[in-house]
This record gives sequence, structure tokens and C-alpha cells, in this order.
Amino acid sequence: MWDFAGRDTAIDLGSATVRMHVKGRGVVCREPSLLARSRDTGRILALGAPAREMAGRNPDVTLVRPIREGAPTETDEAEYLMRHLVRRHHKRHYTARPRLVVTVPSGLTSVHYRALQFSAYQAGARRLTLVPTPIAAAIGMGMTSTVRPDITVIADIGADVTDVGVIAFGGLVTSHTAHVGGSALDRAIAALVRQEHGLALSLSAAEQAKLEVGAVPPLGRRPVRQTVVHGRDIATGMPRGVVLTTADVARAISGPVARIVDAIGAGLSGCSPEISGALLGVGITLTGGCARLPGLERLIKDRTGLGARLGDDTGDAAVLGAGEVLRSAGTQEPSARAVSPRAHLLTTVAEY
Repeated sequence: MWDFAGRDTAIDLGSATVRMHVKGRGVVCREPSLLARSRDTGRILALGAPAREMAGRNPDVTLVRPIREGAPTETDEAEYLMRHLVRRHHKRHYTARPRLVVTVPSGLTSVHYRALQFSAYQAGARRLTLVPTPIAAAIGMGMTSTVRPDITVIADIGADVTDVGVIAFGGLVTSHTAHVGGSALDRAIAALVRQEHGLALSLSAAEQAKLEVGAVPPLGRRPVRQTVVHGRDIATGMPRGVVLTTADVARAISGPVARIVDAIGAGLSGCSPEISGALLGVGITLTGGCARLPGLERLIKDRTGLGARLGDDTGDAAVLGAGEVLRSAGTQEPSARAVSPRAHLLTTVAEY
């Protein structure tokens, strides 16, 4: 009967991409965290990729990002986003009421906690569990244990947030959250093009340049590539294109990348001496969209002294781990009186 109300669902609310996992179906959704809203009527016109395509092409449309820094900033829009995705992928319009697991930054504030709780219950969740992103990513990659003293270091580098967590015996030992990520790199590229070439560049074009030729300085023996980006000439107002090389992009993103590496160092500095000594043989596992930036692993090793490796190149580790949380909890439902309206914040995990 509870499966009829809605299968267990996990959501990774990223600032750039929202992912959804449904029990028995796997990852069913990878959508941009965007809503297109009409300026005149205030109605939501589109969600996800269609909303991104409407941006800048229709003067009546304004883009809304309901998720920033890993938490809802627009409560009503975040509620609409989750409710729409839940109903679409459960193929029910009004009866979908699943148990919901949502990944959150480890440094979630009480204000964001209440906003996310309100949005999730309004979207139709009958139970809500919040899982810190480092724990969810570690579960998704099969790196957690409650019986072995294995230590895992997870650095999730997303669009707006770099979340670093040290996990031992299935629990979060220490964590650090910094508000820097892939979007800071995009803004740095757009600022460099504006300053040096007099060209106003959209953030989507800057992101595309980052994906095509981006690399972390120093470049070393890495071959220099180039790409052409198009924008609006500031002086004439006419469209124009410029050529960006790997060296240009590396020079632009050096500042934000240094802040990301500093955030990883800050996350490691909170460990006890016993755990710090064991980290040398463990290394750092990188997840998130920005973790795929070429040269980042080498730079982290040079700055922190710990080896770094890319543990998940798809970005699905966190949502897969969140799906495992409910699977391990079983299917038994408590009575209606035992159900608490407060969300459960998970800081330790069972054996997976």
C-alpha cells in the first residue's frame, strides 16, 4: 500500500543540477535546477532544460534558481520543483507521497533546514530524511563501514558549494563547507573576457569554454587547446567572437581554484592527530561536476600532501547513496502517531 502512495525517492538538490532516484528504477532525472517564470503573470512556464532554452530569447521570461549553495532560497519555487519532479516520475498527479531523502551540505544552517523541510513536506513527502552530501557520496561509492576503522575523505565540488567530510566508522568525524564551486570559475572566465577583450559573455558560454579547454595551472606538458566564444561587444553592441586558449582559462580560474583547494585543507585541519596520521595512506576522493577539471588532482596533492583521485565521474554518487539510505532502512512504516513532522538529519549510517 505504501508503494502505491509513492516509491521511496532520493533527491540531490544541486545548485546547477537536480537528480532524482526512484526505488526500483534507478536515476530517473538529471535536470538543470532552473525555472522559467513569466514577468507579467508570475506563472511558471517551464522547468529544467526547456527553461534554460527560453532564457534570453523571450523578453517576458525570467530565470529563477530556487536552489543556491545547496539549499532552497526561494521556498515556493523549490516546492514547485520537487513537487513537479515527484509527480512526473511517479506518474501520479496528486497521490504521490513517497518517503523522501534529500542530500544537503554538511554545514546546513537552521534557516535553510527549516526552508527545506517546509518545501519537501509541501511537495508531498510523507517522511523526510536529510543526508549530508559527503556521507551520501561515500555510500554511493561503497566506501562506508561501521565495523572497520576505515577512514574516507570526500570532497564534493559542486556548482556553488565545496563540501569536505572525513568519515570513519560510518560517521562524519569532521566537515567543512565553503561557498565556492564551478559557478565561480564561470564568473571568473566571463570577467576576464570582459576586461581583456571588451566582450560581454554569458555564463553558459563561459561554462562551455571551461569544459572544452579548461585546466588548472600550471599547465606543464598539457597541450594547449583553443575554442571560440561569442558574446556582445561592449563598445558597439554587436555580436563578436574571441579565441580563448587553455592558458587564458587557466589564468582566469586560478583564484577560485585556489579557494577550492583552501576549503579542502580547512576540512582536513579539523581532524584529530590520530586520524590525521592515517590520512596519508587514504587520500582524497573527489566527486561533483567541478571535480573533473583537468589538473585539479595534481594541484590538491601539491598543496595538501595527500593523493587525490576522481571517485565519481558522473556526479550521481550522492543521489545513489541517498537511495541506499532508505533501502537499508527497510519497508516497515510506523503508525501515524509515531511519524514526526520534523525531518531526520542523518549523521551516521548503517552497514551497506
